[in-house]
Amino acid sequence: MKKLDKGKWAEKEAAHWLETCSQQAHDFAWHRFADSKAARGLIAAQPSDFLVSLATKNGNRTIYLEVKETAQERRLPKAKIGQYGMLRKFAWTNAEVLVLVFMSAFNTWVYLTNDDLFSYEDCPASFPLTNLPTFASAKEALEDYFK
Repeated sequence: MKKLDKGKWAEKEAAHWLETCSQQAHDFAWHRFADSKAARGLIAAQPSDFLVSLATKNGNRTIYLEVKETAQERRLPKAKIGQYGMLRKFAWTNAEVLVLVFMSAFNTWVYLTNDDLFSYEDCPASFPLTNLPTFASAKEALEDYFK
């Protein structure tokens, strides 16, 4: 797999899991936002890769899911989350933000939540990926988050 393909491959892994869930449950829906980079600037930057909505016993949940790949072993640079400010605004409205990260150096997955991303007074230059649970697949990571 080419280095440039890893991010798109990671997005496809997440999309596959989302589609499977959507087919199995009437109260689970997802949408893939258009990729503004692929559209070469013809459309505005989108808040995330995916929008997920589901009904639970405790009410409805809205999740903005962003999928990233990094070769770095310990941190995810903030520059990889170009829409950080927009996602933070959605978090202020009680939406959940989930950044699913494929760590290509270890071939493992981790995820960052609102608490991991927005608990700082000033946004850091990067987000630590250490001390987070690791998963062998996007499916395992997403199942853990959505349980």
